[in-house]
Amino acid sequence: MSTTALLGLNGCVLAAMAAGAAYFHRVRMPRPPVGRYELPDVAVMYVVVVAAPLLYLVLPRAAVATVFGLVLCAALQFTLAPLTGAGRAWAIAAAAVAATTVTALLGRPLAVMVLTDLLLVTAVAGVATMWAQSGMRSAHAAWFAGALACYDLVATGLTSVMDRFAAQVMGLPFAPLLAVTRGEPPVALGLGDLLLLVLFPLTAVKAFGRAAGVLAAAVGLAVSGVVSVLFAQGVLTGAFPLLTALGPLIVLQHLVWTRVRGGERTTAEWRAGRARPTPPAACAEPDPVILRALRPTAPADPVDGVWLAVADGRVVGAGASPGRARRDARIRGCDSVPVIRRA
Repeated sequence: MSTTALLGLNGCVLAAMAAGAAYFHRVRMPRPPVGRYELPDVAVMYVVVVAAPLLYLVLPRAAVATVFGLVLCAALQFTLAPLTGAGRAWAIAAAAVAATTVTALLGRPLAVMVLTDLLLVTAVAGVATMWAQSGMRSAHAAWFAGALACYDLVATGLTSVMDRFAAQVMGLPFAPLLAVTRGEPPVALGLGDLLLLVLFPLTAVKAFGRAAGVLAAAVGLAVSGVVSVLFAQGVLTGAFPLLTALGPLIVLQHLVWTRVRGGERTTAEWRAGRARPTPPAACAEPDPVILRALRPTAPADPVDGVWLAVADGRVVGAGASPGRARRDARIRGCDSVPVIRRA
């Protein structure tokens, strides 16, 4: 593969990430009226992603281009609507789709590829922002990435499903491929790969802060760059399941940041600009002065046992086990919940 083409593809990936980040921080998508993302929603998205290539393989090429054109037109409209207004967004989206269609009819493959790439990058920025701002959590993105990693391994690495799909849509207007060349093999990136590369940094920023988003983007670019180097060196020659390499790293990042931050920020916390407090590394030792002040006094009635039940600074029960100490406290008339400690 051409090193220049591979560099160009990684440059397009970087541009898509930058466009997604700029759109995410500038535009506030309206909040959904009801509901929130749950794992069943992620499962539905996964089923759609898996079923789409299988469906397109049996459709005529003209039908595939028509479906993709309609989908891109709708995605462009809601991406541009917050910036230009709904009416102008429809006009711009329709004009962009029409221009791409005309160049395809005139037999201008390079122009078709460039216009399709621009439409895809714009649509991915809008879709990723909508998902991230409407309630998709980092956990959902991690589940989605893990499931797609398994699917990509089967569809690209172990079977010829994605090879046949790429051959079916290559050269079509609105093809779901971020393409740089149309050679054999083409230098291109699938729409699912591009969407996840843009989506996870946005969900990471919302959930854990800017550092997590920057790290997520850097990891995505590093994976894409390493794969490109392997292609340039001739180690890889055919289609490579990028998500099989990227998915586990996304899951790992989510787990690490969840442990470091003690959980994710909610969408409301992110919109309000509140940071989730970092839990302390270890519990601090209590102040000895406080311990002495709270040291229980002798009970009113003699008690025997290994465990003591303490309430309001005095012993209210005792027993051979914590449960027996609590039971003894209840029998003695203690209404509050006592603290259990060794005698």
